[in-house]
Amino acid sequence: MSTNKQAKVAKVVSRYKVVLNVGEQDGVDIGSEYILYRVGEDILDPDTGESLGAYEQIIGRGVITHVQDRISTLESSEIKDSGRKIVRKFPKNPSSLWGAIGGGIEGPSEEVIEEPEKALIPFSNAEIGDFAKEV
Repeated sequence: MSTNKQAKVAKVVSRYKVVLNVGEQDGVDIGSEYILYRVGEDILDPDTGESLGAYEQIIGRGVITHVQDRISTLESSEIKDSGRKIVRKFPKNPSSLWGAIGGGIEGPSEEVIEEPEKALIPFSNAEIGDFAKEV
């Protein structure tokens, strides 16, 4: 973004999509990555007591998917891997390959394969006025 205007959430469309108050006039490009955050409490240096700045609570990451003159659409881009389990059952048959190799010893009755499953993560309670910055 080529301007010093602070990007903010102007509208919450859904848990996965917000509209920012910056657009083409502010140098926003489709595909740009942003973080959404909320400004929290002031953090003090434990040794000097000096202010280190306000804590930025990250509420999501997103990518610009649509740009207009003065606004742009930011959609969540965070992906979470969640486990998915596949269980394959094998017949208990002494004449199977396991029975032939193991001299009559039965092989495993099932095989468990765990595969990651990808799921889109929504913004964490995005609200009008939350901040956004390009990363």
